[in-house]
Amino acid sequence: MSITSVCVALSMLAACASAPSAAPTIDDVAAERSQRAEARVETLLDTYADYLTSRWPGVVLPPTGIERWLGLGEWPAAFESCASDASGLTVRVNAASGVFADPPPQTAGQLRDFEVSIYLCQGRFPPPNLGRNEPGPVEIAWVTAYARTELPACLRRHGIVAPPLADEPFAILSGGSTPRWDPYASVRGDAGELRRISALCPHPSTVLSTVSAVGEPQ
Repeated sequence: MSITSVCVALSMLAACASAPSAAPTIDDVAAERSQRAEARVETLLDTYADYLTSRWPGVVLPPTGIERWLGLGEWPAAFESCASDASGLTVRVNAASGVFADPPPQTAGQLRDFEVSIYLCQGRFPPPNLGRNEPGPVEIAWVTAYARTELPACLRRHGIVAPPLADEPFAILSGGSTPRWDPYASVRGDAGELRRISALCPHPSTVLSTVSAVGEPQ
């Protein structure tokens, strides 16, 4: 390879390395939410596995994995059914008492099976609180770019000039809300036009609401 070819190749590599990365999309936000939620489940399972293997030497932990994220209203019944089937006991979930067997385990083997069933079923149906967390860096980057650049540009294409979004730390809150900034202020008095413009150029909070806390469409 000639010196010229080497220089050209290095120049191309440098150009690629310095090229700005594409702005994140709402799909990237969904992927981040999913990954972060799964990581929290893995941490929970790893911690509980350490407890089980220490308490019950030689215990064999069953394979487990997320089957479904459930809301607070659905989760207790699904978890009770899963743990009851796995342990052979009647497992109950109570907001005050937590997870327990009724009647309680009568032998060490039953207690072990009960505790292992909790491990299994927390993996299959993670506690709903694990699905909630602060926004990650991808979500923050997306909502910032969308609110400051994409939404105003969309509005301009439809003849709307949004007031400037303040350059301050709390201008955009978790979930994409902008309590001190109304990009639709100029059409706020016209209900029909407001609906039309909001559909064409949705608010960041509206876009984020289409993705659940664990990255699933909703």
